[in-house]
This record gives sequence, structure tokens and C-alpha cells, in this order.
Amino acid sequence: MNRGIHRLPLCPFPPVLWWSLALSGDVRLDGLEHYPKRTFRNRYTLLQSTGPLDITVPVERRGGRPRCQDETARIVGDSDRKAWQAVKTAYGRAPYFEEIGAELEALFLLGPDSLGAWNRQTIKWASTWLGIQVPADVTPEEYRMTAPTTVMPFGAASSDALGSGWPHVWQDRQSRIPYFKLGILDLILHLGPEASSQIKPIPPSGSPHRG
Repeated sequence: MNRGIHRLPLCPFPPVLWWSLALSGDVRLDGLEHYPKRTFRNRYTLLQSTGPLDITVPVERRGGRPRCQDETARIVGDSDRKAWQAVKTAYGRAPYFEEIGAELEALFLLGPDSLGAWNRQTIKWASTWLGIQVPADVTPEEYRMTAPTTVMPFGAASSDALGSGWPHVWQDRQSRIPYFKLGILDLILHLGPEASSQIKPIPPSGSPHRG
């Protein structure tokens, strides 16, 4: 097994730690993994005035052989509108919501039909704002020779990746904000072009790069 490269899972609006691993350059994007149900592969977390809110991207249930995310159909329509409304409720007061809102709305309401394509689109959107290149897709050969990287639940690397967090619209309502858990759109809507300053490269081993 090639332990120099790890596989990052496809998930919607990956949190900061995912991006810190991506920035290390030692990973590939895993589009070949069999889709595991009830995991963060179709969930992301917002922060509203009442606390964290987990959003689930609903997918069609199918029997038979295990499928990768690109073969897993996403349920579109009302669930997309509800998710977008939740984002507006959570971040309508965020500093960059007015600037970013229109492109985010299009992403939610006009997104692709498969879970894999949707996740990739949210990652691509975030990468544009962060200026961080999306890792290349793992090849079938690399898939057999590399180890997967588990991003959640979070380990000791979380504090190294996040530092003290960022100024937040709900700081007056929340005594402890779970920065490590929040989807990357939380960071981007608060810091805009400066969002990448919060992301530090961490190799898959969990030890921060020196330098």
C-alpha cells in the first residue's frame, strides 16, 4: 500500500479540516468509494441562532450492488429549497451573504442530480473562493494502493487546523461555536476572499507541517 497518498471522501461543503488535508498535497479525491448511508457524505452543518443544524442531502434508496456517489441519485426539488432557506436563515446577516447569495442560490436550486456531482460542485465552488486547488481524482490503481482518510469524527488535528476560529454573527447567542464541524460555506460567508487565511496544511497523519 502506498502510504504517501491518502483518499479524501466526497462530501458537501467540506469543513475546514478537509481543506487543510487537501492543502497538504498528499491526497486524492475519492469518487470510487462505495457510498455509505447515514454518514457525512451527504450531510453538512450550518450554525443558526439556536445552534448547529445538520442538513441532509436526500438520495434515492436503491437495492442491489453498492454504488459510488456518482451513481447515487439525489432527490431534488423541495429539499433544495428548504436547504437554501436554512442557509438564508443561518447566514443572512453574514458579512458576505449579499455578495455571494445569488451564486449560492443557483448552486442549491439548479444543482446536479447525482450526489457525487452535487458534492463536487460544492467543493469546486469553495475552491474558487479559497484559492485552493481541488485534489485530483483517485485512479482505480491508486484506489487499490492507497489508504482512505477519515475526516469525521474529528481528532486532535482540529485545533491545529482552526486556531481560534473566526468572527461569527452568532457569537452573541452561542458561547461555544463548533468551528471544526461547520461546512466551509460558514467560513466563506464570514470572511469572503480572506477565508483561506484560516486554513493551514495538515498531512493525513494529523501532524501539522512545520514551517
